Amino acid sequence: MVHENPSNGIKNANSADEDAKRFEEDQRRKRSSSMMELAQGRLYDELEKAKAELKLKDEECKKLTIVQDQMGIELEDLTASLFEEANKMVQDANVKRMMAEKLCKEAKSQVEVLQAEVGALKSLVITSTPSMPNRHLHPQINAEPVPRAPFIKGHRRSTSHHNFSKDSTPQRQDLFVLQMDLILFELFKDWVTAPSLDHENSPFLKQVFKEDIHPCFDFANAQFSREVLQSVLNNTVIIEPVAERIPFPKQCQLTDTQRLCTYRLKVNEGENSRLISNLARNRVAAVCNFVTYIRYITQGLVKSDVTDMYWKVVQLRKQMCLAKLGLS
Repeated sequence: MVHENPSNGIKNANSADEDAKRFEEDQRRKRSSSMMELAQGRLYDELEKAKAELKLKDEECKKLTIVQDQMGIELEDLTASLFEEANKMVQDANVKRMMAEKLCKEAKSQVEVLQAEVGALKSLVITSTPSMPNRHLHPQINAEPVPRAPFIKGHRRSTSHHNFSKDSTPQRQDLFVLQMDLILFELFKDWVTAPSLDHENSPFLKQVFKEDIHPCFDFANAQFSREVLQSVLNNTVIIEPVAERIPFPKQCQLTDTQRLCTYRLKVNEGENSRLISNLARNRVAAVCNFVTYIRYITQGLVKSDVTDMYWKVVQLRKQMCLAKLGLS
C-alpha cells in the first residue's frame, strides 16, 4: 500500500486551480476579443455606410453646383438680352420718331408746293369768262387789231361797202391762226385725243423733249441729270430752299461749278439731298411745271378747250426756253 505525501496533493490541487483560472482567463480573453472584433466590424460597416452617404451627398452637391452655375449663366444672358432688347427698342423708337418728324416736315413742304401749284393752275387754266378774258389763255387778245378802212362818204352804196365791217372778223381770225404753229397744233390735238406721258411713242411729246426738255437737262453731271429727269417724270422729285444767313458758293451737283446753292434736291424720299444752284433749280422747275400740266391733262383735271390748252403749253415751253438761257 502506497502512502502519498500530503504536500504533493496540495500542490496538485493548486496547479489544478491555476489551470482552471488560466482557462477562464483564456475564455474571457477570447470572448472579449470576439466582442471587440464584432464592435470593430460594426464600426467599419457604419464607416463604410457613412462614406457612401458622404459620396452621394458630394455628388449631389456637385450636381447642385453645376445647376447653380448654369442658372447663373442663364440669368446673366437673360439680363444682357433684356438690356440689349430695351436699348434696341429705345433706338428703334428714336429712329421712328426722327423719320416721322422728317416725313412730317417733307409732307408740309410738299403741301405748300402743291398749294402753290394749285393756286397757279387755278389762275391759269380755268376757262375765262367773256366779261373778263384771261390774257394768258387767250394770246389773241394782245394781237394787234386789224386797221379798219375809213368810211368814205358818197352816194355809192355797194354790197362790198356795206359788208366791210363783217369781212374784218374773218380777217382777224386768219391773223390769229397764222400766229400758231399749225403742225405742232395738229400734233397736240392728236395727243389730246389719247393723252399719256409716253414721250417715246408720242410725236408731240417727242418733239417737246427734243427741243426743250433735254436741252434744259443738258448739265455737266450727265448721270445725275438723267436721274433727276426720271424723278420729274415719276413725280418724285423734291426741291427745297436752303436757309442760310450768309450764303457762299458751293459745288452745284448738276452744273459741277462753284455757285450760290440756295436749293437742295432729292430724286425721291429715300435719297440724300444735293445742293443745286438757282440756274439749275429754275431749269428743273420749268420742266416740272410743263410735266405737271401735261399730267393734269392726262388725269382729266384741265377743263379748257384744246386751243387754250395749246397756248398754255406754248407758254410753258417758253418758260423752259427762258430757263435754259438763264433768263427766268
